[in-house]
Amino acid sequence: MSRLTSDIPGKQRLRVGMVGGGQGAYFASFHRAAMRLSNRFEIVAGVFSSSPAKSREAGLALGVDADRIYPSVAAMAAAEPGRADRIDAAVIVTPNHLHYEACRSFLEAGIPVICDKPLVHRVEEAEALLCIAERRNTFLALTYTYLGYPMVRDARSRILAGELGEIRFLYVEYLLEWLAPGVADLSDSLAWRGDPAKAGPTGVVGDIGTHAFNLLEFLSGQRCTQLSAKLSTRVPGWRLDDNCVAQLEFDGGAEGLLWASFAAPGHRNGLRFKVVGSQASLEWSQESPETLRFAPTDGAERIYRRGQRDNAANTLEITSLPAGCSEGYLEALAVLYADFADALSAGSEWRSTTAAPLPDIHEGLRGVELSRVCLQSSQTRSWVAFPRPRPRPED
Repeated sequence: MSRLTSDIPGKQRLRVGMVGGGQGAYFASFHRAAMRLSNRFEIVAGVFSSSPAKSREAGLALGVDADRIYPSVAAMAAAEPGRADRIDAAVIVTPNHLHYEACRSFLEAGIPVICDKPLVHRVEEAEALLCIAERRNTFLALTYTYLGYPMVRDARSRILAGELGEIRFLYVEYLLEWLAPGVADLSDSLAWRGDPAKAGPTGVVGDIGTHAFNLLEFLSGQRCTQLSAKLSTRVPGWRLDDNCVAQLEFDGGAEGLLWASFAAPGHRNGLRFKVVGSQASLEWSQESPETLRFAPTDGAERIYRRGQRDNAANTLEITSLPAGCSEGYLEALAVLYADFADALSAGSEWRSTTAAPLPDIHEGLRGVELSRVCLQSSQTRSWVAFPRPRPRPED
């Protein structure tokens, strides 16, 4: 079944409210496009901007009734639970410093949350949200977009099935070039990422390093136990780190390396990974997402292509277009939203309803811990222990 193009028989459409995403917002429109592509969501409420005029403009453009364009998060969290047609979830696409209050308000109101990453600024805030979510058994998920690519999930299936043998080394890089020219002409949607009050204690680590780190743990099924990181600022006038190199150790015995940069010319969205086992290696690049390179020790390398019958079963389940018709970033984000819709529709059983693990609040907490541990390691020039994963209710 094609994940995003099978619309008969129909599936439940979920009502959502959006926080952020008014005129000038960058990623919010991608989220809305992915929700439309998944065919599982309808935006019926929101606080789209701190400016009432911009919020109203966005809400009306999106077809939201005027009485559900709220003046604040608090107003929406207070009003929606009492409605017969209440929202099924809140989607938070604001700058990072506004995540905590929005997440807390909706969780306290019993409203599930879908939040852009990183979750919050501080570990204490993430732990507070985790306590609320687990006390109420309320869904909270993070939009780690790259987990929705079919060949990323195919790689995970092959790794966990033992096709690579013992996993010995994990490598990921996420390199961007947008900061390389300097800070003079940055748009508002990029400039705030260098403001500690809005972006948090780290720059490149919290922004794209969290994607890279999450990808390694998702692929391998292993958890980081300690790391040694060096954060640096290469671009004059930038106030946070724009480069990170981190050496990692994992609980399954693998070693790892993570490199992230905002200022690497020639890299438009240069996310790629390599997983090295005792019998074979796997490689994938986000800029060439249709293929997965498999190289064994005792035979010719193989190129697996999305949509072919030799893909893993759960890869084919989330494949939407025929082989040769490229699927990309929006489809990956839409696959993630389709997973969220399945989980939300499952009610109290949301944790166990999807084929791949959901990037839930536990993964969000680990992303926040990544910033803290990398910063501590860089400042002390030492290895720092990474906190053990908190037990989940089903564990």
